[in-house]
Amino acid sequence: MRNYTVIAAFLLLSSLAQSLKAQEGEESSLSVNGYLKLQSGLFVPLLSDMFQDNRNEAWVKTATGVWTDEACSPVMNPQKPCTPKNHGIETDEFYKRLSMFRTTLQLEGDWVPHEAVTVHAILRGVRSLMVNQDGFAQMPRSSTATTLKQRGADAREWVLDNYYTEFDLREFYLDVYPTDWLSFRIGRQQVTWGETGQYRLLDVINPADYTWHFGPLESFEDTRIPLWIVKGLWEFPSIDHSLELVWVPGIDRPEDMVTVPLTLVGAWGLPYSNTPSPFLIDEKVFMYPKNSIQDSMRIGFRWKGVLSTNITYTLMYYYTHQLSPPIPMFYDLKRTPEGFLDSNHMERLYLGFPRQHVAGFSFDFTLENPIGAVVKLEAAVEPDRMYPQISTTRHTRRDPDKEERYHFLNPRKLAVSYALVVMRPTMIRLLNPTQNFMLVFQFMHTMVPGLSREEEEILVEIPGFNDYNVRKWDSMKFIFAAFTQYLHGLLTPKLVVVYIYPDSAFVSASLSVRLGNHWRAQLTLTDFYGKNPYKGVGLFRDRDEINLSLLCQF
Repeated sequence: MRNYTVIAAFLLLSSLAQSLKAQEGEESSLSVNGYLKLQSGLFVPLLSDMFQDNRNEAWVKTATGVWTDEACSPVMNPQKPCTPKNHGIETDEFYKRLSMFRTTLQLEGDWVPHEAVTVHAILRGVRSLMVNQDGFAQMPRSSTATTLKQRGADAREWVLDNYYTEFDLREFYLDVYPTDWLSFRIGRQQVTWGETGQYRLLDVINPADYTWHFGPLESFEDTRIPLWIVKGLWEFPSIDHSLELVWVPGIDRPEDMVTVPLTLVGAWGLPYSNTPSPFLIDEKVFMYPKNSIQDSMRIGFRWKGVLSTNITYTLMYYYTHQLSPPIPMFYDLKRTPEGFLDSNHMERLYLGFPRQHVAGFSFDFTLENPIGAVVKLEAAVEPDRMYPQISTTRHTRRDPDKEERYHFLNPRKLAVSYALVVMRPTMIRLLNPTQNFMLVFQFMHTMVPGLSREEEEILVEIPGFNDYNVRKWDSMKFIFAAFTQYLHGLLTPKLVVVYIYPDSAFVSASLSVRLGNHWRAQLTLTDFYGKNPYKGVGLFRDRDEINLSLLCQF
């Protein structure tokens, strides 16, 4: 673990608490548990592709935007003039179709040295095999190798070294209860706000790491990146409300303060963009939040209350960074050997994570019989979200103090998102005569009301993916999920269907099997649909997968 001083302070506090308890003649309690998980998958084309592989297609495009019939490789030439039109997997070799081969060992411990003090720690070690698709990872500085094979090998080694191997004290915090109405949690932790789960509208404190698998298919507990946080909770029993304050001082590694950019990996990362920049780019520089109070400190609050026996609500505000995606902020032009600036060649492109405010609310309704459902409503307002431009625009201004530097004119816009979730246990005797099905319906709508007509054409959700435009009114997602249990929990089937308006979707079907008291196995098939391979989950349409995991808990 990197923050040795903070850990030492925690150990000192724990020791003091232990000494205090020993003086009072009490014994401390310690509990330890954990799990070992093996998970692997294969990329296999399913029904959406009629069981036929998508093909990689990239063609030379001239400086004037004219397509040619000359095929090319974006790996060998990640800048212009090679322009991908489609992405896929073209191999019959088993090992080259691996989506992952990951082993995780996690140990979790709780120690109660004093009745008013609890220490919690999670140690996680992860080891993954190198997978072939990481040869398409877009490293910040492109490989200098002269062959396609070696460039792919360089990218795979880089991904393995930087992302797939982990040995870390994942969580380490101290709970302190000085009174019945006041408590503190101090340390490396996850803070979960919001009620709608999948959409994470208000769950904005911890960034996420989706580099090893498609994010919605994994638990948030596993994909969130824990941060060093100070959290205080004030209870107001007389009115059944509470106030939670959160301070993130920014003492983590800068790259851990934001969601990992998915261009930096290949197997579950984003493909090469469909319209490369008109510039040659030597290096991409990610300007992660700095370890300073001014740049990295984040702070917020959540007010939570009970309005009646069936209704709870929350109000929240958080000052943070845009966790994803990184936004191109400015670039430096390269000088020719003669000392002139080359207007089509960037020496460095700088990508940042702008500061932003997030405010929101949620309501949780329990509807009694005969409806018998739980309804959750959640909304988030981002008054100053920054959006990137398409890669072919040159809307920039020159830096008055540095002649080779140009700043992108990225606008900040009001973005409003809300989500509605309905959950209802329902007996479907034809399919399961003994257990309920849990049916879940979710809907999310995002609006950017201040977009001009020009901005609708030039602003995108992800830099470089020029077909993935920001939508003013009709950015919508629909989710249906159903699961039940058979044989007293021995078998748990689950189905998830997600539709992203207007033309992409994915379907995930899984079967979990309980093997005794300690073992679990799960088989999952995921099929991606995307009319446009560079928009929505069409970005993953060549990632249809069969995934198998085996879990041993102890």
